Amino acid sequence: MRSLPQTSSRYTALNTPHFIQQGHREFGIPASNIKPLIKLMVTQGADLRDLLHDTGIQLQDFTDINQTLLFGQYLSLIKNTRASQLNPLYALQLGEQFFINHDGVLACRVMSSESTLDAMQLLTEYQHLFTQILTLSLDVNEEYGVFTVEEAIPLGATLPHFVEYCYSALYSLGKFCIGHENVQLHFEFTYDNPGKGQEFSEFFNNPVTFNCAQNRVLIPRHVLDQPILFANQQAANDNERLCQQHLKQINRDQVVIQKVKRIIRDIPFNELSIETLGERLHMSPRTLRRHLQAQGVSYKTLLENERKRIALKQMKTNDISIEALAIQLGYQNASSFSRAFKRWFGVAPHHYKFDE
Repeated sequence: MRSLPQTSSRYTALNTPHFIQQGHREFGIPASNIKPLIKLMVTQGADLRDLLHDTGIQLQDFTDINQTLLFGQYLSLIKNTRASQLNPLYALQLGEQFFINHDGVLACRVMSSESTLDAMQLLTEYQHLFTQILTLSLDVNEEYGVFTVEEAIPLGATLPHFVEYCYSALYSLGKFCIGHENVQLHFEFTYDNPGKGQEFSEFFNNPVTFNCAQNRVLIPRHVLDQPILFANQQAANDNERLCQQHLKQINRDQVVIQKVKRIIRDIPFNELSIETLGERLHMSPRTLRRHLQAQGVSYKTLLENERKRIALKQMKTNDISIEALAIQLGYQNASSFSRAFKRWFGVAPHHYKFDE
């Protein structure tokens, strides 16, 4: 494929950092969102204990419908998955599953577009309905469209997982929308080939190049001009309104979450309650819960995540007793804190300190 000339227009998505769930290392992610990865790898022969090693994720986390894990724990799970080298295509297969099972408002809006180009532009415009972990952008000229994927928050060694997942989910949706099994594209990755041969090229049935300057997909103009099978102006207008409403709600809810986190860090744990937070934010506890639930978190989750963060920081950097740390975190006694710590990380705090 020829080198790309200077692009003439740019459609860049919003700059704030939901793919599987939004967040940085200390943000919450429902355990249910991690299950597809666990299920896929175990059915393909992975040892569950190896996958969960040093993640702090416990088996019982997957049987509690309300359980929320730290995003950092999820990243550790991904690192273990990639280190196993059991299946280099696992993230691509997860992306296919996402497409098959997903019928949200953004997918409906994309499917009601007139052309592939319209759909790609909408995807970058409303990308926060799809991911807040990655930044998606589209450059367009007379010959090509260049779809670029970058990290919106630091992902380190786990970035390939999210890039592959993103490529696969959107590739599957694209083939469905234009009704073609073979779509001419060129996939580029910034890292080494995770496989041992041509697995990625065979999966996409297209050229794949590794060790590139950017993670991007090159889309010939004739593919961008392809009509969408499901194009419908009335449906597009209806779905557009829904997308705008959802995006505004996400932005509002994120602001509330950030304020809640700041308040939790400002008030002693033994004085915290959902009522106290509501008073500080000038809203009822019921309204506050609704804002948090819209982002897949709860007051209990945010409180517990802050306790986890402080506990690990204090135990790694300070010579603090278990009793003093328990009081600082708002527990009635050291035994209550130790039980909570073991539930979080699988070991008692004094064993954790010894191992560290």
